Amino acid sequence: MYAAALQSLKGCGSRRLQALLDVCRSPRRAWEAVWDEDLRRRTGIPAKIFSQLRQERNVFDWDRFQHQLDFYGVRPLALWDDDYPAWLPFTAQPPLVLFCQGTMGRDSSSLAIVGSRKASPYGLNAAESLAAELAAQGFTIISGGARGIDTRAHRGALKGKGRTVVVAANGLDRTYPRENKALFRQVVDNGGAVISEYAFGVEPLSRNFPARNRIIAGMAAATIVVEAALRSGSLITADLALDEGRDVFAMPGSVFSETSRGTNHLLQLGAIPLTCVDDVIREFRRRGWQGPETVAEAAAPGLSPAEQAVIDVIPFDRAAPVSELLEKTGLAVADLLPILLALQMKKAAEELPGGYIRCAAAFSVL
Repeated sequence: MYAAALQSLKGCGSRRLQALLDVCRSPRRAWEAVWDEDLRRRTGIPAKIFSQLRQERNVFDWDRFQHQLDFYGVRPLALWDDDYPAWLPFTAQPPLVLFCQGTMGRDSSSLAIVGSRKASPYGLNAAESLAAELAAQGFTIISGGARGIDTRAHRGALKGKGRTVVVAANGLDRTYPRENKALFRQVVDNGGAVISEYAFGVEPLSRNFPARNRIIAGMAAATIVVEAALRSGSLITADLALDEGRDVFAMPGSVFSETSRGTNHLLQLGAIPLTCVDDVIREFRRRGWQGPETVAEAAAPGLSPAEQAVIDVIPFDRAAPVSELLEKTGLAVADLLPILLALQMKKAAEELPGGYIRCAAAFSVL
């Protein structure tokens, strides 16, 4: 709860919260510390912002905070919690706290579906149909809840009797866009979730959306761009996915359509063409990871040769960053991460905050 309270302080985003934790070593110690010039200097937080954070901490109303959590049905989810999204810790800047309405899970078989707010009928129908088929196959559909493609992706997932997660760019005491209030309730009621890294009272300001997009890309094994103009925020999400070593799929569109210029451009740059659900399944299988089937496979005892090869390079006496494992194995990010997830599910390895991996055998004797 201390981590959630810290992140609720205005101006205390994930980076500043991480700076406090790096110095104080735990959320409670950070909250109870003497917030003096020495702490400010050690965290590197600018003086004006540090003073504002200190003032807000000093007047923080714990009872009101708990009332808001209860009233809006929100649960704080920290990076070190068991049901924190499986792919997100392996990103450059995972949120230390997510605020969640609904049911959260590891969602290792998750796909982001994004696109234009002002999509064509072709794009809207394609997004809903694609999401429905993928959800029926067992994939969790991640999107941003915005008008257009996002909305149809969530609706499609519900139509496919699957799970979907809305990633908001505002506090969960707000609904954006307002017309999707009933849809978001349906998402929660059908086993999905609405999540945000933003605390109560935060409006959906334009500056929040790129940060929101990094969560969408970070939660997903791959990102699908259905339809997007050249300046669409969906291309930012695609770039973020590529930066994290994740696959990007793009759906071809008419060369005469402004809303397909972005997706056609992604295809020129090497995005994987997507014309049907089988294109996604085929790519997963090419990498030796079969999406939803992986969870069932991971429950079986024993390690595959690929999993054993990764276990063999994890140091016995310390946790190792993913970058070290990439270097030692020679694997690409998109190939290593599914193996790490399988190892965690088999209890052979443990993920620590910050994207570090520790051998479970080492953990058992420490």
